Amino acid sequence: MSARNASPPALADDHDNPWKDALELYFPQALALLTPDLYSLIDASVPVEFLDKELQAVLRASAPGQGRRHADKLARVRLRSGDGALLLVHVEVQGRLSGPLALQVFGWRMLEYNVLIRQRERRKGRALLPPQVYSLGVLIDQPWRSPQDAPAATLTYQSDFLAQRTRFTFPIVELNDWRARWDELDALAPANPFAVVIMAQLQAAGHPDKASRLAPLLDLTRRLYGYGYTRDVIGPLLRLVEWMLRLPADLETDYFLAAQRLEQEHEMSYVTIAERHGMVRGQADLLLRQIQRRFGPVDEAVVQRIRAAGTEDLETWSLNFVDAASLEEVFKD
Repeated sequence: MSARNASPPALADDHDNPWKDALELYFPQALALLTPDLYSLIDASVPVEFLDKELQAVLRASAPGQGRRHADKLARVRLRSGDGALLLVHVEVQGRLSGPLALQVFGWRMLEYNVLIRQRERRKGRALLPPQVYSLGVLIDQPWRSPQDAPAATLTYQSDFLAQRTRFTFPIVELNDWRARWDELDALAPANPFAVVIMAQLQAAGHPDKASRLAPLLDLTRRLYGYGYTRDVIGPLLRLVEWMLRLPADLETDYFLAAQRLEQEHEMSYVTIAERHGMVRGQADLLLRQIQRRFGPVDEAVVQRIRAAGTEDLETWSLNFVDAASLEEVFKD
C-alpha cells in the first residue's frame, strides 16, 4: 500500500478527562452505582467538596516531575453519623493490569496515595491519629480474570520481610462485570445518569476500532432521548458519551445527520450535537491554534480534550490562555 493511500494510525482513547468530568458532575450518583454500601452511609444533602489541590500535592509528592496520572478524585463528604470522611476514588484508566506484578504496582500506588493523604490531613489538623480515607479502585477492561470466575470485590497489596508484614486491602469495581448487567444499567439510567457513563465506557472498550462505533453511539444517543432527562442533564451527558465513544472524522457527519433525525423524531433540540459541528468546533480550533503557537505542538489527548469540550469549558480555557505561562495553567479550574 502506498503512503498516499495508507490509513492514519488510530487515535488512543482519552479515558482520563471524560472520567474526571463525569465524577465531578455525578459524584454521588457514581458512588450509588459503584459502591452502594458506602453511599448508604453518606448524607447526600451536604454538597461534595472536591480537594483537587490537595490531591495534586499528594501526586507530586509520590512522583515528582511526572505530572498528573489517571482520573483520580479526592472528595470530602459528610456521613449520616455526622462525621466527616475523605474519599479517594482512583480510576485506573491505563487499559489493562495484566499479571501479578501489575496488580502489585496498582495496589502499592493505592496504599501510597492513602498514606500520603492521611499524613497531609493529620498535619493540617494536628491530630494524633490521621483521618480515615476510603480508597476505591475502578478498573476498566481488565483481562486477568476468566469469565467464569467470580468478580473480585477487593485487591490486596502485601509485602513480607522476616517478621515485618504490610497488608493493604481496598475495594475495587471491575466495569466489565456490568457488561452482563446491561439491562439493569438501562433500567437505572433514567434516575441515575452515571449509568450512561458506564454504558459508554463499556461500548468504548467493546469497540476499540473507532470505525465500528457509529451504531453503538447512535444507540446510546437514542436511549438518552428516551430517558426523560432535562436539557441541563442531557447536554453535558451527551458530550461525555460522544467523548468516550470518539468517532473517526469520516463518520462524524453520518452521526450528525442521524442524531438530527433523532431530535426531530422526539421533537427535541439539544444544542450539543450542532455545537460539535459548528460554533464550538470553530472555537475549539481557534484555541488549539493559539495554544500551539505559544507552547508548541501538543499531544493527541490535549487535542481530543479541546475538541470534545463544550462552550463553557472553552470560554474558561480561552480566558485562562490570556495570562497562562504554561499549558497546565490553560486548563486550570
